[in-house]
Amino acid sequence: MPNKLHGKTKGNAKSTVDIAIAGGGLTGCLAALVMQRRFPQAKIVLIDQQNGTPQQDPRGLALALRTQQVLAEFGVWQGELAKSPAIQHIHVSDANSPGSTMLHAEQEGIDALGYVAMAGLLQQELSNACARAGTAACINVSNNANNNANATGSFEHLQGTAVASLAAEDTAMQLKLTNGQELAAKLLVVAEGSNSPTRAMLGVQMQREAYEQVAVAARIEYAQQHGNVAYERFTAEGPAALLPQGSRHAALVWCMHPERAAALQQQNDADRTRAVQDIFGAAPGRIVNCEYQATFPLQLAMAERFIGHRSVIIGNACHTLHPVAGQGYNLGVRDILDLAKYISAEDAGAMAGLNAYQQQRQRDYAEIIGLTHGLVAVFSNQDTLWRNIRSKGLYALRSCSLLSKPLMRKAMGFRTLW
Repeated sequence: MPNKLHGKTKGNAKSTVDIAIAGGGLTGCLAALVMQRRFPQAKIVLIDQQNGTPQQDPRGLALALRTQQVLAEFGVWQGELAKSPAIQHIHVSDANSPGSTMLHAEQEGIDALGYVAMAGLLQQELSNACARAGTAACINVSNNANNNANATGSFEHLQGTAVASLAAEDTAMQLKLTNGQELAAKLLVVAEGSNSPTRAMLGVQMQREAYEQVAVAARIEYAQQHGNVAYERFTAEGPAALLPQGSRHAALVWCMHPERAAALQQQNDADRTRAVQDIFGAAPGRIVNCEYQATFPLQLAMAERFIGHRSVIIGNACHTLHPVAGQGYNLGVRDILDLAKYISAEDAGAMAGLNAYQQQRQRDYAEIIGLTHGLVAVFSNQDTLWRNIRSKGLYALRSCSLLSKPLMRKAMGFRTLW
């Protein structure tokens, strides 16, 4: 059955759209929802390589409070996703020096500092929201056709297709899709993830810096309920984090040297459980099980450029960070919000808007990369001086709200520190 776009059969005929989004994952779907709300008169197409039920993704994602608020605002935070565990407290400690600190949601007068959502569940709700948006857009187009032929806002989620080739022209990016359709897009948004083929078609390379670490992902079980506490533990090899799930489980992300990860992978669950307990100590309570999931390499990757002629690259297609502080997806959400803020309804791909977007994002990238890079470097240094500095710093954060509040605001995904 041929694809239909706004009631017209699309063979090889070319359609002109305001915004074409390549990638129907966590970033691409949310970008489509935000753009449709921000530009109700725009023609928007979401080009999604996946077809049908979203693939199950077992990762647990740390969602900053601001990210959760955005998901709620755009009708995504519902169903099982809305039952995701809240992070009400964050316990930060150093395995190699005394001292720790606790960040509490009640200090900000809020219910949670963030949430932990399963990536597969988030993808499902995002896809459902896009389906609802597409249905609503079709109804609006039909009503507008009866009342005002010039009211042409529309949204289409094209599944099971991808960008096959592209060519830049003055007023549009010309796209050929793998299903035979052709689009002339005033703005192409690339949101396909870290291995984006469309980014490669644009000739954009990634600047990569490998960390001497890999991350081990696992699911642990506590003897008692976790009390909505997340734990960040810094070790000589790298940080380890426990993110609450359910009532007695947590997602573990443990960064370490590749040799140790290989040895840990060969151990049974009981031995891994003891290793995790040894790293975190008594703070999280007794850990009774550790179920290994995967190991993946860590790197800092940034697109050499993320705007171009009628194109912009966002999310993991633009940046991949160290998982310390859990900023990856949250940074991509801020990409979406800033893009919607700076581009124009008259011409979404105009360079003035893209340049303003670039200036805003460069500041945010510099801050977050500086934060993640700095945390890894400072807490991995085992020099006695640095160990003393870390110990005093954690004590200062615990005892002085003037120091801890900016850190909390940044962790919650807000731009202002007060």
